[in-house]
Amino acid sequence: MLARMYLGSEYICLMSLDLHYLARMFHVVQQQLRDYILALPNLLSYVTMSLTLVVYVEPMPNASTHTDYPHLYEELVTFV
Repeated sequence: MLARMYLGSEYICLMSLDLHYLARMFHVVQQQLRDYILALPNLLSYVTMSLTLVVYVEPMPNASTHTDYPHLYEELVTFV
């Protein structure tokens, strides 16, 4: 089985095994997206708080474990 996906005159061909692999991988991507969406409110409040202070801010106890907060803080300090 072969599937072609077109964008204008360009296309890519996907074999049946490729489609099965992408279908299985989509579940992982969907879980990651769910985790990021759930972490977003805490992350935004952390960024706001970090930008107003001049020292490292510990994340809230219920903060997402999917975020490297010390690295995020360093990036924010470098950005400002």
